[in-house]
Amino acid sequence: MLKLAGCILLMMGCIGLGMKKTAEEKRRIRELREIRRMIQRIQNEIVYGKRALPEICLLFGQCMEEPYRSAFSSIFQRLEDNEGCTIAHIWQEEMGACMRDLPLQEEEKEILCTLPSHQGILDNAMQAVDVGQSLDVLTEHISHAQAEYENKAKVIMSISFMTGMFLIILLL
Repeated sequence: MLKLAGCILLMMGCIGLGMKKTAEEKRRIRELREIRRMIQRIQNEIVYGKRALPEICLLFGQCMEEPYRSAFSSIFQRLEDNEGCTIAHIWQEEMGACMRDLPLQEEEKEILCTLPSHQGILDNAMQAVDVGQSLDVLTEHISHAQAEYENKAKVIMSISFMTGMFLIILLL
């Protein structure tokens, strides 16, 4: 009876680990969509609102969801304190810290971290084009992740189930 309980718990643990990895992939897609929505809003604020990036940070620091809200507030506060750093440097530090625990690939994090690298351009249209290029790359990542998700989920669950079966056979 004790062996049966151990086998069931071992199998449930392996399947639970597989479910956790699958949920992590789903969260990655959700975070990518949130970043895309944020970049689209930045682009709209630049083009239609005629706002500069520090003003956008103040606005987003009040209306975005965490962890981005605190990052935007921090960026605006550091720009107000005038520490002598460029906006691109401050943005990269704060967004990097903000996205440290998110289940995103490094390349996907870099899309948002390097967003203000061309903000020195005075023409709003050119700034919007640069932001739009980041948006295109991010959209490609989202479509690729969505296409892979179903197959990855099946593979992860199959491997976790087979691992559980292997461990049960090994320990019996």
